[in-house]
Amino acid sequence: MSNLPFKVNVSAVIKNKDKVLLIKRADNEEVFPGFWGIPGGTVEPIDATLEAALQRECDEEVGVKIKDIEMVSNNINDKGEKGGALYLVYSASYASGEPKPLDGTAAVEWLGIEKIRGLNLTPMTLEIIESCL
Repeated sequence: MSNLPFKVNVSAVIKNKDKVLLIKRADNEEVFPGFWGIPGGTVEPIDATLEAALQRECDEEVGVKIKDIEMVSNNINDKGEKGGALYLVYSASYASGEPKPLDGTAAVEWLGIEKIRGLNLTPMTLEIIESCL
C-alpha cells in the first residue's frame, strides 16, 4: 500500500436552461491558471458525502446552491511520486444564489455551448459539458 497522498476532487456542470456556469481560474492558481472550467474542488474530511462536498465547493467557489445532482464521470490520475487523485464529475441544476467569483476564481459566467467552444478550457471540459447537454 502506498503512503503517497491521494486526493478526491468533485466538480459540476451546473445547468440553468440552455446555459452552463463556468469559472475562469485565477492567474495565481497552481493548476491551469487563467483557464475556464467547471466549479469544484477537493473533498474534505468534514464532508458527509461526495454530494455534500460538491454542494460546499459550489457555494465556496461561486456562491450558488445546486440540485438534481447526478454523476457523469470518474477517473483516476496517477501523479507518480506526487501520489494521485480521483476526479468525480457531476451534472447539476442551478437552485439559487447569485454567481460570483470567490475562492480561486477570477470570473463566473453563464454561457451557451457556442461561446464555451471558443474559450481556453481546462482538459476534458468541453467533452464533459457536451455529454451533459
